[in-house]
Amino acid sequence: MFKKKLGLLTLAFLMVFSIMGGVVSAAAATPKIKVYLDDELMTFPVTPAIQKGVTFVPFRALFEAFDYSVKWNNAEKRINADNGEVKLQLYAGKTTAHIDGQRTSLPAAPYIEKGSTLIPLRFVAEATGYTVSWDQSSKTIHISTSAGEEENQQKVDAFLKQFGTAESERNLNKVKSMLDTDSYYYDYFVEYYEELFKSQGNTTYSNVEIVSAEDGEIIASVTRTEIWTGGPFFFDLTQDELWLFLTESSDGSLKLNDEIPGYAYYHALDLIGQTPAVPQEDQTSIEETLQAQYDGYNNKDADLVLSTHDQSTWIYRSLQQLFNSGYLNEVDYDLSASSINVVQYNGNTAIVHAEESDIEGELTGMYYMVKTEDGSWLIADAFSLYPEEDYSVMSLMDSPQAHKSDKNHR
Repeated sequence: MFKKKLGLLTLAFLMVFSIMGGVVSAAAATPKIKVYLDDELMTFPVTPAIQKGVTFVPFRALFEAFDYSVKWNNAEKRINADNGEVKLQLYAGKTTAHIDGQRTSLPAAPYIEKGSTLIPLRFVAEATGYTVSWDQSSKTIHISTSAGEEENQQKVDAFLKQFGTAESERNLNKVKSMLDTDSYYYDYFVEYYEELFKSQGNTTYSNVEIVSAEDGEIIASVTRTEIWTGGPFFFDLTQDELWLFLTESSDGSLKLNDEIPGYAYYHALDLIGQTPAVPQEDQTSIEETLQAQYDGYNNKDADLVLSTHDQSTWIYRSLQQLFNSGYLNEVDYDLSASSINVVQYNGNTAIVHAEESDIEGELTGMYYMVKTEDGSWLIADAFSLYPEEDYSVMSLMDSPQAHKSDKNHR
């Protein structure tokens, strides 16, 4: 009887150890979770664990790897983390968290194990702006600090490629569909493009850099080049460090909301110093037109100023609108020119460089002029350049010869 009991007891122990051995063997076979921050393997004082499909890691090691300063409130079991841009609050045992003061919910509550508080890795990484991917076969987590930036860069590049194509094709409906209809400047943008698209030209964007991206808005610094190819003339222009404000719509597409002009360079400046052969009668007529323009501004004679401009051009319509507002009488000009030189000439059109001065000082004027049937010359486009430290260029609509307004200036 004793032997029988011993045999049964031995069998029971063997079964228990066999089962335990299987558990231990299975546990030993379970690979550890590896976490990479970009290409660097992260180490933790407590092994990362998966609970209810959520990967947990010790909070301090994770936050410090993400450049957060961390404080632990033992009384409330609260973690406070701040990296200068994002503030996070998490609580051990609670699924409630805060991002920059806004309450949100966690997929699972942080918990304390072996003196360490473990928190959901993906939540913290994505709240910081990083992206997380999981490799099931190797039980490896990859955290990318640049994936979000790369995604934004790709979105902006794609947007500007489409926008530049729509501008070059003079496709007003396409351009309007890419504008933010909630923008304060929407009507001004539409008015500008309606005017611009009366001419033919090519628009390209380059040197695209993301300045910031948050809360559904992306600010990008770009270089935009606009080249005239036909129709009503405009001066070729390159703008560096032009800031574009792009908003993300509900379907994820980007829209142009606003822009801040950057450093502008008119390509016609490269012509200064050129001395093409110009018949004396054309040289004289060009000088007379510019002098009449100066007299018109100085005497506050709107009709005289307008008589020196081609009525079919944007600049004529803009000045007419401006003068109708009474602005001409509000400013003193004292305009004159010390030299007037034709730098490009083909018989019917000319680009003219004038060294000018007004009540504020010296400036350089550049004019595109067209010859009429009666032999006189009219201004079809113009811009003024002040000798500032950065040698920035302004169109006529920014000069003392006209009033800078949101409606007339992009």
